[in-house]
Amino acid sequence: MMKYSTYQSIFPMNLENLQETRKEGRARFMQIITNTLLLKLLIIVIVAWIAGAGVLTVFAAPSASKEEVTKLTVQPGDTLWEIAANHKPERMDTRVYIEGIVRINGLEDRGVQAGQVLKLPNF
Repeated sequence: MMKYSTYQSIFPMNLENLQETRKEGRARFMQIITNTLLLKLLIIVIVAWIAGAGVLTVFAAPSASKEEVTKLTVQPGDTLWEIAANHKPERMDTRVYIEGIVRINGLEDRGVQAGQVLKLPNF
């Protein structure tokens, strides 16, 4: 086996340039990593902000207070549709008003019984 070689590279070996290139490469790598982490952090903050705004919007929805409801006793033969049609605001869709009645009274089905007391929302 050969112990020594007479091989000489055709490229000049400049160690200073090599070290500078490595330092620049490390700096560029760190800059890329930092930028990537900052971008991910920014995306997380934006998603959290949007989600928080959505949650606040849901909880900030107006709810009917005690003074915003009218009580009505259901008469024999009354239907939810008739009650809604007679008590809803003029330009409101009857179906929307029925949903309001169902929501504030916690009705599971759409049927009403004579003598039942319903809260009617005032929009």
